[in-house]
Amino acid sequence: MILATGVSHAYSGVDVLRDAALTAAHGEVIGLIGPNGSGKTTLLRTLYRALTPDQGTIRVDGVSIDSVRPRELARALAVVVQEPAGELPLSVTDTVMLGRIPHLGTWQRQSQRDIDIAAEALDQVGAEHLVDRDFGDLSGGEKQRVLIARALAQQATHLLMDEPTNHLDIHFQHEILALVRQLGVTTVVVLHDLNLAARYCDGLVLLDRGEVVTSGTIDDVLQPTVLEPVYGIRMQRLVAEDGCPQLLFRSLREPHPQTHTHGSREHVEARVR
Repeated sequence: MILATGVSHAYSGVDVLRDAALTAAHGEVIGLIGPNGSGKTTLLRTLYRALTPDQGTIRVDGVSIDSVRPRELARALAVVVQEPAGELPLSVTDTVMLGRIPHLGTWQRQSQRDIDIAAEALDQVGAEHLVDRDFGDLSGGEKQRVLIARALAQQATHLLMDEPTNHLDIHFQHEILALVRQLGVTTVVVLHDLNLAARYCDGLVLLDRGEVVTSGTIDDVLQPTVLEPVYGIRMQRLVAEDGCPQLLFRSLREPHPQTHTHGSREHVEARVR
């Protein structure tokens, strides 16, 4: 379980996160959504101690992360960042093996079990064919899958992901998020695609301008009346055959279909769809 309460943070005196709260129960997938600059990544970074909040507390399974040693924290929290700070000259296999470091002693070498876990992680993300490649030579989507494999190899009880579908095509967007749901670990994930959030998250936290606007179930949060003032775009909510809500979007600059005067009604409806 991850519990964050009253989390605030400022950069150079400018508040970017104010009194934010988040609860991710055991096995839940909680999505952080909101416009650019709303504070999603800042909140996520405080959860794994990459940022120290100016105020507030963060607990993982009831223990404050401030009291946990780095190796112990790495066993509890696996992280997939949006963009790596730098690229080491490593092979794909060596990159994924970094996920096993929290489970090794200071001078302990990797075992066959560690190698098998890394290989399975690559297989889970559909990247087993990349084992002999250099990480730096991969495409953006391939790199993203390898970084997710590294997090899976870590076998942590909690998973934090900052836009894990970035650079991925539609197939792997759904494959990766479906895999995350099947893992059964407590997950907090930053997502821009609200329809992906609707399909793969158990609950959502909506942020805007550094504050939590609302949080709750998919049905509670993914409502046009809630989202339109935050995103500044018209929305229509539909329900798929399997009961999953899906959203259609239309710019505020686009004429409303009822008042459109050019073309047939069928043409207008086609444009809206």
